[in-house]
Amino acid sequence: MSDAEPGLRERKRRATRLAIQQAALRIAIDDGLAAVTVDEISRRADVSPRTFFNYFPNKERAILGDDPTLPEDSVLADFVAGGPSGDLLADLGALLVHSTRELIEERGLIEERQQVLRAAPELFSRRMESMKEFQGQIERAVVARLEGAGTAGDPVALRRRARLASLVALAALRHAWWEWSDAGSETHLVDELERSFADLDTLVSRSLV
Repeated sequence: MSDAEPGLRERKRRATRLAIQQAALRIAIDDGLAAVTVDEISRRADVSPRTFFNYFPNKERAILGDDPTLPEDSVLADFVAGGPSGDLLADLGALLVHSTRELIEERGLIEERQQVLRAAPELFSRRMESMKEFQGQIERAVVARLEGAGTAGDPVALRRRARLASLVALAALRHAWWEWSDAGSETHLVDELERSFADLDTLVSRSLV
């Protein structure tokens, strides 16, 4: 992994966030969604309700967990400006790796969340909406990059290309999630994402043997 490991305070923050999510999902699985309350989540996670609300606005968000989102920082600005390599798909991969570092990495959490979402269509729909919003963020970033590069042509065609790029990037992200969740070793999600984009580059360049 290219980024430095998080410090003690950040590790504690992530541990608390993970504990809250684990508690929410465990209650939903054991006792049903109706039994999931902020007070019960807080009790099982050994935090105060006030601490709970420092991490999540409501119990539904604790069940759904962390949505991927593009960073509002220099990494996004560098992508829009044409960096870091100048290759669109490779740079999209770097951008998503940066975003994914903020997500909780816990295989058991993914399995339990999938179990809960299968039994709760309304929450599944909310998760799909959040992924649609993430795709829209990527699409807008690609449009801004192409416009900044002076890409000529029909604006509708530019948007179509940007949407295609965003959907390809999300497909690589989904591939990384599958590979990571199926892995038996102590791999990191971001490592799998880097490998997925490397495999994508191989396919696109037609150098696959």
